[in-house]
Order: sequence, then structure tokens, then C-alpha cells
Amino acid sequence: MEYGITPLPENPVVAMAYIPYQNNDKLYSAEHGIVVGSMFPVLNKPFSGCGGSRK
Repeated sequence: MEYGITPLPENPVVAMAYIPYQNNDKLYSAEHGIVVGSMFPVLNKPFSGCGGSRK
């Protein structure tokens, strides 16, 4: 879905926090979202343990 806006301001100010717009057009099913901890696939960042290695 395109809204015609950019994710960040054209001239961002130094040391100001900006949160980019997100296109949340894809969702997990409610059941899968509960299992993975997010309804949004782009936010699904599984914790892999120390140093990124699975144990």
C-alpha cells in the first residue's frame, strides 16, 4: 500500500528521533502471531541466543 509519503522527513534535524512509517499490509494469522510474538512479519525477529548462535 502506497501513501505518497516518505518514511522520514526530507530534512531531518540532528539529534531528533524519527520513527519511519511502516506499511503493515501483511499480517500473520492470530494463532501464528501468538506463537511468534508479533502479528507483523516485518517485526518477527527471533532471539537466537548469545552471539546469534542457536543452542
